[in-house]
Amino acid sequence: MLADSQVQEYLDRIGFDGDPTPDRVTLDSLVRLHQSSIPFETVTLHRGGAAPSLDVEDIYSKVVEERFGGYCFELNKLFSALLESIGFETYPVLCRAVRGRDGLMPINHRGTVVALEEGLCSVDVGFGGPMPSGALLLDDAVEQDVNGETYIATRHDDGWWHVDRITQSSNDLYDDDLPERRQTELTLCAAKVEELDFDSLNMFFSAPGTLFRDHEIANLRTEDGYCGLKDGVLTKRSNGVKEVVELDGTEQVDHALSDLFGMVNIKDWTNIA
Repeated sequence: MLADSQVQEYLDRIGFDGDPTPDRVTLDSLVRLHQSSIPFETVTLHRGGAAPSLDVEDIYSKVVEERFGGYCFELNKLFSALLESIGFETYPVLCRAVRGRDGLMPINHRGTVVALEEGLCSVDVGFGGPMPSGALLLDDAVEQDVNGETYIATRHDDGWWHVDRITQSSNDLYDDDLPERRQTELTLCAAKVEELDFDSLNMFFSAPGTLFRDHEIANLRTEDGYCGLKDGVLTKRSNGVKEVVELDGTEQVDHALSDLFGMVNIKDWTNIA
């Protein structure tokens, strides 16, 4: 749980205005604002060279006070702490990030389930790609419009759900010239797990030789699209128009991280870490 002052500072960080109440309207707003304000990023992990702390106070300091981002084990844990402090009932779940790929992916993602009057919902602010910008009700095979994007949660068996998106994208690029198709972005197990279950996953996925440790990645939803950065290649999509720019060196990357992703102190991160 977060202190009242921390809740307010967190809400200010994502631009939430008003008195939060534990209902669907507030939850949808919090998810979208979070995805649009706090980046999924592995730059701090790549440059810091150590597994990030999963202590809530440490994540809060990094994300809210120092205004960096993080990856799923950090962002979804901190967001759950915010939701619980507001009065939501939440629990963490094990997930597989699929993104349309064939074959079985390993468990590699932390998700969040929220219990509402309408039923159990999946919420995600730490995926680093196309997840619903609001709560997705775990209602089998029902198409759901989430801020203009269509998602479908499908029960796979007694425990696992598939989260599909109706998309024209190639991976996460939202290319309009491809035929529309249904693509599985994530699978999640709706069974409650414990916080300690993520400690070893965090250690593994932050180790050398993994995507998150070896590459500088950042993603942030924008009002009319998104910004993505991977190893100096910047992708911006606005109103269906995509622009890809190769940045020239660390200085340009740092400017992009500051100007587009809000990470204004990124030059100091190595010293902070």
